[in-house]
Formats: sequence, structure tokens, C-alpha cells
Amino acid sequence: MTIDIKKHILPFGLLIVIFSVFFYNRELLGGLIFLIVGCGFLYFGFYASNSNRRIQTSGIKTRAKIIDFIEERSKDADGDSFIYHFPIVRFTDKNGTETTQKLDSSANPKRINETIDIIYLKKDNEYEIIINSEFWKTYFPMIFIISGFLSFGIGIVWLINKI
Repeated sequence: MTIDIKKHILPFGLLIVIFSVFFYNRELLGGLIFLIVGCGFLYFGFYASNSNRRIQTSGIKTRAKIIDFIEERSKDADGDSFIYHFPIVRFTDKNGTETTQKLDSSANPKRINETIDIIYLKKDNEYEIIINSEFWKTYFPMIFIISGFLSFGIGIVWLINKI
């Protein structure tokens, strides 16, 4: 059994930096955490934006009918429980194949039997689907990008003030 150390350099590097800062000066730890959280938000925001752009450019627009919802329960760190409703949609692709798939975005469960606009991209036998609305295509990734810049900025200001 061999371990590919290249896959683990970034997480171990971050842990080493966090522990070094913590033992060097505990006042810098908050700024470092803001920097890391900001980087995480930025990564996800740009990843979602690029993924949406790729699906919009190469994907196919069609209409889908919400036929059902899957209810998933999630708990946060405080123990509060939240219920999310993920729509199951049915649509016909460009080859005439009727497809049923769960979307990754939560929606109001009262929207059953409603028709929505989607963009899909078929990759092998899997579909990548986004809802064809301005919110999911543009604003959703932008929320994460703005949050990332804010968190990163707070971290920078924190570290500058503490050094």
C-alpha cells in the first residue's frame, strides 16, 4: 500500500500553518481562520460559476416537470434540524429519451407538477442540470464570491492590525 503524499500536502500545510500561528501568537488565529474560510467561499463561488458557465455554453435548454420531491433532513452545529426539499424532474433530452433526475437545488415542495426551464449537459450517462434562472446561473455563485472576498478582507485587516 502506497500513499500519494501530493494529495495531502495542502491540508497538512494548512494544519501546520494554523498550529504554528496558534503557538506563536494566538491573536493571529482569528485572522487566519477568516482567510481560510474566505478562500473556501471563493473556491466554491468560482467553481459554481465556471460549472454554470460550462453548462450554459455546451448544454441544451429544455423544459422539465417537477414530479416529486425528496425530503432530506440536515442538522447544524447547534443541533438545529432543517428540512430541505429537492425536486425530482422529468424531461425529454434531445435524443427523445425521457429522463427523471433529482436536482441539487432545494425548492418549495408546493411546486409539484410545475414546469420549469432547465439547462442540461449529458456527460457519459449522467446529466448535469441547472435551473435556467438568473438566480441560479449568476447570483448564487456571486453570493459565495462576495462572501469570500469579505471574509478574506476581514482576515487580512485582522492580521495587519495584530502584527
